Amino acid sequence: MALEELGTSFVKVGQILSTRSDMMPPEFSQELSKLQDSLEPLPGEVIKKVITEELGHPIEEIFASFDPKPLGVASIGQAHAATLKDGTEVVVKARKPGVVEQVREDMEILRQVAANAVQRWEYSQVYDLRGIAEELAETIAAEMDYVREGHSAEHFARFFQADATVHIPKVLWQYTTSRVITLERIKGIGISDIQALDQAGYDRKDLAKRVVNLWVKMVFEDGAFHADPHPGNLFVESGGRLGLIDFGMIGTVDDEARERLINAIRAIMDRSVDRLLDSLIELGAVPPLNTREALRADLKHLMGHYPISMADLQMTSSLTELFAIIRRNHIQLPSNTFLLLKTMAMAQSLGERLDPTYNFFAALAAEGEQVFKKKYSATGLVRRLPGAIADLAALGVGLPQRVSRLVRSIERGEIQIRTDVSGLELHFEHLERIVNRIVVGVIVAAAILGTTMIILAFKLGS
Repeated sequence: MALEELGTSFVKVGQILSTRSDMMPPEFSQELSKLQDSLEPLPGEVIKKVITEELGHPIEEIFASFDPKPLGVASIGQAHAATLKDGTEVVVKARKPGVVEQVREDMEILRQVAANAVQRWEYSQVYDLRGIAEELAETIAAEMDYVREGHSAEHFARFFQADATVHIPKVLWQYTTSRVITLERIKGIGISDIQALDQAGYDRKDLAKRVVNLWVKMVFEDGAFHADPHPGNLFVESGGRLGLIDFGMIGTVDDEARERLINAIRAIMDRSVDRLLDSLIELGAVPPLNTREALRADLKHLMGHYPISMADLQMTSSLTELFAIIRRNHIQLPSNTFLLLKTMAMAQSLGERLDPTYNFFAALAAEGEQVFKKKYSATGLVRRLPGAIADLAALGVGLPQRVSRLVRSIERGEIQIRTDVSGLELHFEHLERIVNRIVVGVIVAAAILGTTMIILAFKLGS
């Protein structure tokens, strides 16, 4: 209630923090999640005025009908159903008046609060409050620009264009600005309306698989993913097609992040504490030096709760406990890493709601295997070889200068080295596996390169 009273920016801050399970205890996340759907709408006449100012014509000249009662209310804007003159049903989303100015002022206040907390709160460095404040500012700024949201919608429309079972709404650019976006309206049964889905005769096991595969495909095959798998953003249209809406929050992922995610999933499936700890660190988690062993003990306890059988492993419960461990040990997760983990957890939750027996880990593991096969196939290695050679050459050229700077820094006493050998023996086996993989990789690369040279020599000789 306090955040609602403070207005747009703080409502958005509360909404974002409600998803940060690594920072917020469950009771706080549950309370803050009420901000997702408890906002009071602005009068329809206020929104009509915004639309008229932006589109340059009275609303009656643009739309055959316009429903003043909103379909949905967000902290930044609200959406209304409308019909164009040609009968096309659309959704018009308009930004609330004064939001930009209010957000700009609120973000300055938030930055100042973060700066003061850094000096006064012992855990401020652990959670990087300045970084979180900037993350919030960037997230809100991105969601305020409806032109950007329109381009994001078109990106995913192109990505799924070959899949007739997925429907991304078309953007009507002639009725779209930075303050107003007009989209094709998607109608259907909400993905969380189990009773209506059953009455319509849909196979919920099949729906669960298809819903989760939307996000698995985005994460593992595209460079971007829809970062808000909220039940209100997904519908089942007549005929079973899935309609996905609201592209205000988008995450990005690269090959390195995908590989690290797969490693973390494998570690959980294999109940390997040390590999999971390494995977968390590789994903960007920053554990304080004095909590590493405590973190390892908590992860060991977590692994002890789950059977080896992948079929019996439930992602939601394990991720919930994992986030609790991260919070309890004051581990800092980069925003992009948390967004990826949070999105996958929410997607899995959608699948489980439709089919409690759905095996999310199996879907991720299967997709991960395909990624690894493509990456380490002969074709993949040859494709990556020129880039690897260029990186190696750049490293070789710059290495002497870097070593020289390092030696001078050591001589001046600017570098202090701390060594923690506790649990070192636990990593020997992991290190040996890494070395073996490197050796095999070098041999395979050499064989490919040698074969290529022989073929070229043979062709030139003939």
